[in-house]
Amino acid sequence: MRRQTFNAGIILWMLFTNVNNTLASERIVLSSIPSDIWYQTVYLIADKKSWMEYENFTVQIGDMGQYVYNFPDWYHGKYDPYMVKADINDDSLDDIIVVLNNDNAAIDQPLKDIHILNQIPDPNRRYEEAPIKSISIVLKNKVSIKQFNNLVSVQIDRKNHTIDLSKYSYVNPRTPYISIELVDYSIEDGKLYATVPVLILRDDSVKGGGIGHIKIRYAWNGKEYIANQLDFLKFTSENQ
Repeated sequence: MRRQTFNAGIILWMLFTNVNNTLASERIVLSSIPSDIWYQTVYLIADKKSWMEYENFTVQIGDMGQYVYNFPDWYHGKYDPYMVKADINDDSLDDIIVVLNNDNAAIDQPLKDIHILNQIPDPNRRYEEAPIKSISIVLKNKVSIKQFNNLVSVQIDRKNHTIDLSKYSYVNPRTPYISIELVDYSIEDGKLYATVPVLILRDDSVKGGGIGHIKIRYAWNGKEYIANQLDFLKFTSENQ
C-alpha cells in the first residue's frame, strides 16, 4: 500500500508540474532507475514537444520528489536516452549519468550530449551538475590523423598507430577521419568512457569503412571530468 501511495505521488506531481504548459506539451517520464529503496529511485522527466522531441528536463530522486533538479536547457531527440547510477569519481557515492540524443547538433558535432550529476558528500544528500571536457576539444588537442599512400597514421599523445588499408576489403579506401558525430558513452568498472569511430571513405558504400576507434577514459580532477587516457583500438580485416 505504501508503495502505491508513493507511485500515486509521482503521478500527481507530474500532472500538476508546469500547469501553464500542459496545453503545449505533455509531461512524461522518459527513463528511470528503479530501486528497492523508495527514496533512491531516479526519474528522468521532460516535456514532450513532438513524437521525437523532448525539452525542459527534470531529474527527480525519490518517489515523492525528495530531490528535484530542473534543467530547462537540456534537449533530447528520437531513440531512448541512457541513464545510469555509478560512482565514477571514486568518492564511494553514486553519481547520475544521463546521455541524450541531440538531433539538432551542427555538422561535425556529437549527436549525443552527456550530463553528469555528482553526488555531493555533505550531511544533506544532494547533486550538482559537473562540467566535462568537450569531446571535440579533447580530440582536437590530442589526436591527429594522416595518410601516406595505403598507410594511415593515428597519433594520440605522441604515440603512433599505423593502419594498412590494403588489409581491408574496401574499394578505393581513402581520406581517414574521426566520426565525432557517432560518439558513444559507457560505464566500465566504475569509469566513464567515450568511444569515437575512425572511418575512411570508400567507393563500395556511402557509409564510411571502420578502421578502428578511439577510446577515451574520463576522470574527475576536483573541478571537471577530463580525459586522462586515450587509446586507439584497431579493427582487423575480419571485423569488416
